[in-house]
Amino acid sequence: MSAATPMENNGPLIYIPVAVFLVACPLLVAIRFWSRVRNGGYAGADDYTILAALVCSLISDGLMIAACVYGYGHHVNDLSHENHMQSLKYFWLDQIAYKACLNLTKASILLLYLRIFGNVKWFRWLCTVLTAIVATYCAISVTVTIFQCTPVTRVYDKTVAGRCIDNSKFWFANAGFSIATDLVILFMPLPMVYVLQLPRVQKAALMAVFTLGAFVVITSCLRITTINQQATTYDPTYDIASTMWTVIEMNVAIVCACLSQIRPVIMMLFPKLMPASYSRDRSAKAPNNNSLAKLSSSPAKSVSSHWMVSGRHDDIALGAMRQMEGSSDEHILPEDRTMHIQKTVRYSVEYSRDEMNLV
Repeated sequence: MSAATPMENNGPLIYIPVAVFLVACPLLVAIRFWSRVRNGGYAGADDYTILAALVCSLISDGLMIAACVYGYGHHVNDLSHENHMQSLKYFWLDQIAYKACLNLTKASILLLYLRIFGNVKWFRWLCTVLTAIVATYCAISVTVTIFQCTPVTRVYDKTVAGRCIDNSKFWFANAGFSIATDLVILFMPLPMVYVLQLPRVQKAALMAVFTLGAFVVITSCLRITTINQQATTYDPTYDIASTMWTVIEMNVAIVCACLSQIRPVIMMLFPKLMPASYSRDRSAKAPNNNSLAKLSSSPAKSVSSHWMVSGRHDDIALGAMRQMEGSSDEHILPEDRTMHIQKTVRYSVEYSRDEMNLV
């Protein structure tokens, strides 16, 4: 007798990325919190939000492992009805955790932006609006995922009579929203960084930190190419390429959100790219006798403002930036000393001898 042909199994498409990110994501989130404590600061809303995203990610990874145990990755014809039903049930639950994780990660990044650039009115307004949109969409997408079929059990047991939404359209809509918001979040801080007076290498490094989200956009685009196959296949437990990209997309988002916050480690590895401090004041020149006249006639033009992302014991100086003409925005530094924009305004005022003799 010939040996039995082993069943085809796409399970490794799930096991491998899950194994990698089960180590990487908790480690990076832990380093992020350690970095906060090391700087003498404390965790903010963005840190707790990424922690919630990590919890959802771990739940999702666990659910996918459970799905694979019941045969997810094998041909549907090779599975018993019970295993088929259980594997799809865990996949359904995974979709709920995935959507919550992805949107919590987006919210964490937006809350981080508020912490760093919150002194800029238009930027604060944009972050607040986007955070509200992401939170609303998160609630809607999770609800639709839970109740995509009537009755709910039809999601994983097609022998139950009922009806379901068109998963293909829903998944494409979700992917479209995810990519659109990722692109907005990706480019939001670049205008703020561009105007900073920094050496080119440091400015490029800072922009690279803020554009790490490009990797999430790439994985989202790769995932969208596989959605139609998984949504329309007659072998849903075997054609799981889209699920693989779902795992990668969700966890890469957490990795990218944390990499921008583990500065102490990056400094140890690449000290020349991210120096502990940097300051430059192009306006620090010897004052002339017309300083008072210049200050009184055009105060906005004579102000030199320095902005820095600030920690309690070591600051990341983002550089110097001129205050916009006509701007009267002045901000009190927030109590959070872990990460914020610090603005230092220097005025140079001189009095002539004749002015001192005025009665």
